[in-house]
Amino acid sequence: MASALSPLEEDLTCPVCCEIFSEPVLLSCSHSFCRECLQKSWKGREDRECPVCRRRTDGTDPPLNLALKNACEFVVKQRSAGAPTAPTAEQDQCPVHSGKLQLFCVDDQQLVCVECVAGEHQRHNFCSISKVAEERREELQTKQKALQLKLNSVKRAKNTYSQHFQSQVQQTEDQIREEFEELHQFLREEEKERITALREEEEKKRKKLKKKTAEMESMIESLTEKIEVLKDGLGSEDVAFMTKYTEAKKSAEYTVPEPQLDSGALIDVAKHVGNLRYRVWEKMKDLCPYFPVILDPNSANKSLTLSEDLSRLVPGAPLKALPNNPERFTDQTAVFGSEGFTSGVHSWEVELGENKCWKIGVAKKSAKQKLFSAKPKKEIWAISLQQGQYSWPMDCNPWSIFIFQKIHVQLDCDEQEVTFFNNFHKKIAVMFVKTTEKVYPFFYTSSEDALKIQPSKVIVKKKVNRD
Repeated sequence: MASALSPLEEDLTCPVCCEIFSEPVLLSCSHSFCRECLQKSWKGREDRECPVCRRRTDGTDPPLNLALKNACEFVVKQRSAGAPTAPTAEQDQCPVHSGKLQLFCVDDQQLVCVECVAGEHQRHNFCSISKVAEERREELQTKQKALQLKLNSVKRAKNTYSQHFQSQVQQTEDQIREEFEELHQFLREEEKERITALREEEEKKRKKLKKKTAEMESMIESLTEKIEVLKDGLGSEDVAFMTKYTEAKKSAEYTVPEPQLDSGALIDVAKHVGNLRYRVWEKMKDLCPYFPVILDPNSANKSLTLSEDLSRLVPGAPLKALPNNPERFTDQTAVFGSEGFTSGVHSWEVELGENKCWKIGVAKKSAKQKLFSAKPKKEIWAISLQQGQYSWPMDCNPWSIFIFQKIHVQLDCDEQEVTFFNNFHKKIAVMFVKTTEKVYPFFYTSSEDALKIQPSKVIVKKKVNRD
């Protein structure tokens, strides 16, 4: 093993374990050993002698060779740091003839000695070792630069992924809080409005109640007086009692009817709290639009801007540093809907406005790898307006001559077809979607004007449970 080491490392090698000294100790004979190796060598023996020269030594705990220890630690540290070491004798010698390697054989692409040149390499081409080493260094430097560029690219991607992910979390959380704050504000205003309505009814009916209670207080006073008269009469002597009996009896008769409240005098509790949550929810529908299709921000091209409610897309935004995730459109200003379909009937309507360059329909996820063309492909089933020309199958409806403000898309997965309607509710094209894969709503535009998915009208049916 020592032959594979440099001359310096050979001098720092323990003669027992043939490794770099570990905690070297110095004997009186000037030989050094690893403390552990020496202890193992002396184990079970009474004589303490040097394992190399066999000279007896004094004591059982030889002193540490501090200078040697520092040198060994330096070499070990250099090894760990990958520092270049001087070539060993074997590295500098020809493995066949043991002569010094002096030339490079161009034909066999190997280092050779003088005997190699005179022997099996005598008709070959040669060059100096320094020349080929320089060429190889330049080659590796080129590769090193390429790796460095790759490293920098990966670092940028890592930073982009981390920053975008954190930004998504923060923006999503902020939007959730804003949405709920808007709902809370609506509920607070609704609560205030209903409490105000209750107070207004209370004030109005309290005036009538005050008048009615005044009448009742008068009746209470009259009845109290009659009772007091009767009490006095009942407590008098018989002659006096009988004298006033007729008058007292007449006074005891009370013909005024029992007091009653007027109809509607009480608070209409049912009006205020009956189906309260449902009635508030009904009013919230205008505040909470339902979009049948939501745009997927993770698939949007980086030059597109999506609205906060993910229903509107506009191109031409400042380029953003976005992760190169597999869902994202990289070459085209397009975006998918967030949900794919394999069954059922689904429909959505897109407001075009003044947009003069668009493509709308359905597509498979693999469509983002394909170039767009006017004709439907196996990956995309769509109609388009590009350079002033509408494009769809030749058997389209004559209504196609009109300029569209809206496009209605209806996907029937069970019938494997997608139908397009214009803003006059006239059918303009039908395409057969022959695939078993999921298809996603698909939107493309390069115009400065937005495409806007329209909210659907929500209809609530009240069903009476007769069970």
